[in-house]
Amino acid sequence: MAGQDYKKIGQEIVDKIGKDNIQSITHCATRLRVEVYDRQRIDDDEIEKIDEVKGVFFNAGQYQVILGTGIVDKVYKAIVEEDNTMEKKKRK
Repeated sequence: MAGQDYKKIGQEIVDKIGKDNIQSITHCATRLRVEVYDRQRIDDDEIEKIDEVKGVFFNAGQYQVILGTGIVDKVYKAIVEEDNTMEKKKRK
């Protein structure tokens, strides 16, 4: 993925979900996990058109965007570097 613009991918995901619709973002090995206020505001087809997105689904209150190993870390990092208020805070 040399030259891939992870910041652009992250921004497109945030824009399509709606920044004001995002409670927090975290990730696992392959998926970006987004807690949203209103699932109905998200157009799955539009998210799936974004480069590197392999699929989406909603489970256990999280909107999950499948990006794949290695890519998800870079997209997540680009998103929280742009706006760290979306990062899910770890409980102490």
